[in-house]
Amino acid sequence: MSSDKFPIHTAIKEGNFNLAKQLISQQSPNKSTLVKDDDDRTPLHWAVSIDNAELVQFIVEHLPKGTDIDELVDGSGWTPLHINSSIGNIEILNILIHTDPQPDINLPTNQGTTALHLTVSKNHVRYASVLIDEMGANCRVKDKKGYTPLHRASSIGSIGILKLLINSPKGVNVNAKDNDGWTSLHHALAEGHGDAAVFLVNEGGADINAENNEGQTPIQVAVDEKVAKYFKEHTSI
Repeated sequence: MSSDKFPIHTAIKEGNFNLAKQLISQQSPNKSTLVKDDDDRTPLHWAVSIDNAELVQFIVEHLPKGTDIDELVDGSGWTPLHINSSIGNIEILNILIHTDPQPDINLPTNQGTTALHLTVSKNHVRYASVLIDEMGANCRVKDKKGYTPLHRASSIGSIGILKLLINSPKGVNVNAKDNDGWTSLHHALAEGHGDAAVFLVNEGGADINAENNEGQTPIQVAVDEKVAKYFKEHTSI
């Protein structure tokens, strides 16, 4: 059973945090904190997953000296930092980012997604701000589908994150295309986020005539006429 093979992992997942700490303290840190379960996840992955900053700190302190967080990848190529970025816990981010060696904030998963992609997708505005403004996350990187963080922010209609990305220190290419030739403006209109689409044009300078691989402009992929009409009324199209 998994509880026999991976007692620390199981204790964490079941909320038995004192037991997990006891097991880690009793065993050699080299063995206990780096053991991977059937999903290739370490105890640190699970501590992050359950959003427990105090336990994360404890485990980090018991990692073998020089452990590289970037090398703790699960079956999907996710490090604890990737998991936390999806959750959006800034306290845990600060714990992980101050390990030595410092994790690569732009490290991609197997799908090419970075911490910024993941936190944008969950609309964690404050977390995204920390990644961009304090840690210099790359706002232009594309995942394996060709999506930039701006594509993802547009798809969920997050004006707050669109502002962060467009005003980021190194800027973004607002007209960058994904593998299907879609710009962020295509995604915003296709998902029905008229306000985000208007923002991309009026504040970001998005090209209303950009064509995807099918020769369609953003307005042509709008989810419905209501969104298309709103977009036309609030831009110079």
